[in-house]
Amino acid sequence: MRHEYKPNITLRHLMIEYRFTREGLAEAVNDATEQRTGLLGTCTPRMVGRWLRGDIAYPRSRGRQALEAVFGRPVSELGFRSPADMADRVTVHMSEPARPQESPVFRRTFVLSFTGSLLTLPPLPDAGRLGMSDVGRIKAAAEGLHRIDDLHGGVKVADAAAHYIAYVEEAVRRCTFSGRVQDHLYRALGEISTSAGWFAFDAGRHEDARRQWDAALRYALLARSDLLQARIWSSMSHQAWELGHGSEAVSIARAALDQTRGRRDGHLSALLHSRVAKGHAMQGETGWCSRSLLRAETEYDKASSEPQPWLGFFNAGELSAAATLCFLDLREFPKAVTSARDALHHVEATPLRRNQLAGQVRLARALADAGELEEAVSVAVESLKLLPQVHSPRVATRLSHLRDNLLDRSAPGATGFSERYEAVAT
Repeated sequence: MRHEYKPNITLRHLMIEYRFTREGLAEAVNDATEQRTGLLGTCTPRMVGRWLRGDIAYPRSRGRQALEAVFGRPVSELGFRSPADMADRVTVHMSEPARPQESPVFRRTFVLSFTGSLLTLPPLPDAGRLGMSDVGRIKAAAEGLHRIDDLHGGVKVADAAAHYIAYVEEAVRRCTFSGRVQDHLYRALGEISTSAGWFAFDAGRHEDARRQWDAALRYALLARSDLLQARIWSSMSHQAWELGHGSEAVSIARAALDQTRGRRDGHLSALLHSRVAKGHAMQGETGWCSRSLLRAETEYDKASSEPQPWLGFFNAGELSAAATLCFLDLREFPKAVTSARDALHHVEATPLRRNQLAGQVRLARALADAGELEEAVSVAVESLKLLPQVHSPRVATRLSHLRDNLLDRSAPGATGFSERYEAVAT
C-alpha cells in the first residue's frame, strides 16, 4: 500500500522563519554536506521543492543529516515522517460507557486498537472523591500502554498516553482526595508522564518528550520520590545521547546517581552507569567510558532482588547493547560486534519485538563498520521480517541509516536489500 504524501508545512514555515528561498536552502544543505563529509553536495532547488510538496517524505541519510545541521534540530521536527511512522496502524477513540445510577459519572473511555487487539484505558470519575482504586486504574493504564509499546512501539501509543494524562489531570482538578491518596496520585501521574515521554521519544518527538518529562519531574517532586526522579533523568540522559549531547548525557545521569546514593538497587545503578558510559564514549573519553561500563557490570552482578517493574526491560543484553554503542562511538569495531552478538542473543529469548529489531540493526551496523559487509547485509535482510510488526520511528530511522551505509559502502547484496527494504517499509 502506498501513501499519499502531504505538503511539508513545517519545513515551509521554518524556511520563512530562517529567510530561506529554495535556492538558499539548497546552498545551505550543500555547504553542510561538504563540511560534514568533505564531498560536494547535490541538493538543488528542485529537490527542496519536492521536500515542500511532500513528494519526498523522508530524505536519504546525507540529506537528513545536512538538514539537521542547517536547522539545528532532528528531521522529525522538520515535518518529515519515517516509513514506520507512516505505517503506524494504532487507532484511539473515546466512547460513552453505560452509567449505573449509583456510580460516579464516567464520561469517557479510551480504547486503543492495535493490529486487531484492543486496550481499554480505565475511566475515572468526573466528580466526587478519588481513592486508591483510582490510583490503581492509572497504574493499570500505564502498564497496558507499556505492553503494547514493548511489543511494537508506535506514534499513536504516545498520542493515547498524552490524551489520557490530560484526562487524568482534569479528573484530579475536579475531584477531592485525602493526603494519603495525594502522594500516590502524584506518583502515578509522574510514572505515566514518564512513560508518555518515552513513547514520544521513541516516536522521534523530542520536544513532546521533554514536555512530558518536565511534567513528570514536577509530579515526582510533589510525591517526594527520588527514585522516580532518577527514572526520569535516566530517560533524559538517553535522549541527550541520542541527540549527540554527550556531556549533557553524563551530567544528567550523574545527577541521578547522586540523588539516589544509598537508596537505589543494583539494576538502577547499572542502568545509570551505562548512561554515563555512553556519554563518555560519545566524547571520545575511552578511559572514563571503560570505568563506567565496568561499574555498570559490577552493579548489575550484585543485584539480588527483582528490579522495579519499569526496569523489567533491563537485563544483561541491555548492558551488552550499551557496550556496543560505546564501542561504535569509540571506533572499536571488533569489540562492538562481539557485544552486539551477545545483546541480540539475550533479546531473542524475549517477546520484545522492537528490541529484537533494534538488536539486529545494531549488529548489522557493527558488522558493516568492522568491514564484515556480507554478514551485515545478511543480518539486515533478516531484520526486515520484523519491520512490519514494529512501529518505532526511532528504530526505523536507524534501519534507514543502515541501508544508506550499506549502499555507500557498495556492500555485496546491498542493492537487493535496499529494494526489499523499500517494498516492506512502504
